[in-house]
Amino acid sequence: MSIEKTRVPSDAQWYCRKDPEEARFYEIFFSLCRKYNVRWASADEKERAFIEEVTRVTYEQDRAKRQGLSVKTIRPSFAG
Repeated sequence: MSIEKTRVPSDAQWYCRKDPEEARFYEIFFSLCRKYNVRWASADEKERAFIEEVTRVTYEQDRAKRQGLSVKTIRPSFAG
């Protein structure tokens, strides 16, 4: 008797999939939280806005450098 293995779709598949860009973003995010001593869970609105913006710019600069692109195209911090 042969037991046939079937692949069952999982709602948790997205959780197990690894995205290197997402991982790099969060590495930068947590590094900056430590650098500026921000605890996300207890941060106020101003602290969160600061970390979000600094993370965005730092990540975009990092990605541009890794891809050999100019960092001049990245919107500067806190620019409307």
